[in-house]
Amino acid sequence: MTVAAIIPAYNEEDRIAAVLATVTAVPMVGSIIVVNDGSEDGTQAAAQAVAGVEVLTLPKNGGKGGAMRAGALHAQADVLLFFDADLIGLKPCHVEDLLAPVCAEDATMTMGIFRGGRLWTDMAQFFAPAITGQRAIRRDVFLQIPDLEKVGYGIELAINDYVHRQGLIRRDVTLRGVTHPMKEEKLGWAKGAASRMQMYRQMLRFRLSLRKNPKSSTKRYQQKTNQKANQKANQKANQKANQKANQKANQKAKRPGSN
Repeated sequence: MTVAAIIPAYNEEDRIAAVLATVTAVPMVGSIIVVNDGSEDGTQAAAQAVAGVEVLTLPKNGGKGGAMRAGALHAQADVLLFFDADLIGLKPCHVEDLLAPVCAEDATMTMGIFRGGRLWTDMAQFFAPAITGQRAIRRDVFLQIPDLEKVGYGIELAINDYVHRQGLIRRDVTLRGVTHPMKEEKLGWAKGAASRMQMYRQMLRFRLSLRKNPKSSTKRYQQKTNQKANQKANQKANQKANQKANQKANQKAKRPGSN
């Protein structure tokens, strides 16, 4: 299976190079796409400085969900590999461990869980292991998940919910020694706390939307699946009709005196 790594990034000029150095060292990864989500610093230049990395720049910051979907649409691969741009301690073996079950078709999606990196991120993952930006997933499945560009920080919950509702196989993979800075460390206490509250609000909004309409994502998936099936059926029917028409025309042309 072919693999494309997608790294959404917003104002990560000082941290993204370390992540890219690790991902580019893994032969299984065929292409690497950094989605520069309207950064106001040197994130684009930092990513472009790494050989073999393609940078997709969005005109304005639209949120993590939209950045991930933009990268997925741009990628041409069977499997999508997502990493946050601010990881600390990421090694090639972590990348390979995350990819292996999906590439071997033993799972539709894997999720990377921090362990042994630092106390605060370990605790966060212990209480909410599903909230992780580190994952591998089949591209065809990811692109079927509805409204990803609208959920913002609810993206991780949306992906997990969809995979669960469709009865697909998920595997959790321990990323030992990996962590990332807290928002308060990157932005300062005031801005960091505000950003964290925004993240929690968007996650809560997604949770509440599921309670109001718990089957909506499944219905949208089924509608899309039916549309695709109908399109394929129509194409096949048109092809058969054209083939029959051509055969009749050829047979008529071969008959004596048909001219």
